[in-house]
Amino acid sequence: MRRCIFLLGTLWLATSFALPPAEARHRRRRCVKRDQLLKLNYTHGGQVFIPARLACGGTAFVIILLHGNNQRLDRHPSLGGGRHLERLVSKYVRGRMVWPVILAEPVHHGACAKASKRHGLPAVFGGNFNFTVYRRKLRHLLRQHGIKVKSWSLLAHSGSGCCPGAGIYAAARVFRRIYVFGTSDTCYGSPFYADYIVKRFTGTRTRVLNTCRGIASHPSYKHYERRLVTRHPRHFRPCDTRYYKYCYRNPRRFWYAYVTKPSTVRSHNQVFTEFVKTVLFKFFRRRVRRRR
Repeated sequence: MRRCIFLLGTLWLATSFALPPAEARHRRRRCVKRDQLLKLNYTHGGQVFIPARLACGGTAFVIILLHGNNQRLDRHPSLGGGRHLERLVSKYVRGRMVWPVILAEPVHHGACAKASKRHGLPAVFGGNFNFTVYRRKLRHLLRQHGIKVKSWSLLAHSGSGCCPGAGIYAAARVFRRIYVFGTSDTCYGSPFYADYIVKRFTGTRTRVLNTCRGIASHPSYKHYERRLVTRHPRHFRPCDTRYYKYCYRNPRRFWYAYVTKPSTVRSHNQVFTEFVKTVLFKFFRRRVRRRR
């Protein structure tokens, strides 16, 4: 009898150490490797795209997309409708062209302008939107899927790069260590824009990118280039000549300037799609190892 009890106890110990916890087994059993577009449970939480490669967990780059003015309350500017940027990322990740990245897009109703011109609307990602709450809820959602954040990047379009107290500036106060800080077709003529970048990113390794839609001769943009990219910028590659007139870089810093071609990037909406593609292939591209 004692021998049977001893054998049963030994068997129970062996199986308890050999098998993972019930919760882990359940998660592994229910995990299906497919793209997921999830709703974030927050007032303006929007959606989060998790590619199939990360569906069962892992370490990931997270890119937060901030749309521009949204006076009509469009709930799908970039994910799940509108620009459908999740389809681009899915295609590039499946083809092993870029590392698996997560896209997160909060959606807010507002405009970036003087209060007298907003007609009662809040500033873009201002008002009752709180990036601290958003970050906490986003982290919680990712942890539920076994995902650990490797880096944060912020990409802002149009109005979300204009408001000094809101938009990408408010996000940057919460997401301290930023890998890529990028804007497209925004307020380059604002003195605050250049001053903020100089004060916030001098001496850091944050990649600062700016895209201008075919108006490189505009005085405000020329002022921006002279201030941030210097009077003697450096051309760099890759620079897709189908979409860009030129690509400049500050010789001493990780600051980049892209100017699109009017013939191929024709709309204010299109420029953000091309900008996101550029960021993916510039900083999240997978290097193919050559066989010897």
